[in-house]
Amino acid sequence: FYDAYISYDTKDASVTDWVINELRYHLEESQDKNVLLCLEERDWDPGLAIIDNLMQSINQSKKTVFVLIKKYAKSWNFKTAFYLALQRLMDENMDVIIFILLEPVLQHSQYLRLRQRICKSSILQWPDNPKAEGLFWQTLRNVV
Repeated sequence: FYDAYISYDTKDASVTDWVINELRYHLEESQDKNVLLCLEERDWDPGLAIIDNLMQSINQSKKTVFVLIKKYAKSWNFKTAFYLALQRLMDENMDVIIFILLEPVLQHSQYLRLRQRICKSSILQWPDNPKAEGLFWQTLRNVV
């Protein structure tokens, strides 16, 4: 089992680079207490259908972390993963969803408005100021 499944736009090279080189590094490698992440390209079973891999990843992880950019927030992949995670939240009555906003333009998303009503503290904005990154990583580790 995993601490968190990371859902993000795997087709966007800059987002993939951020997830692998920043997020994965800061959560899995940089502290004494490592966080075990489920990443599509590393941990998914190539023999399983996408939807089955997605369901398995969400159900075998304590949290689902969505790394959002505007394009991904409108995609079928995001909507499907979000609804599956939301279903788990409702079935288990446990808060399992975390949003990381890489772009500030996402505040008008219906998913974020819904999420803000449920649990505001699990929406994290990637800071513009590099000096604030340490606090971002600590906050993320705390909610995961």
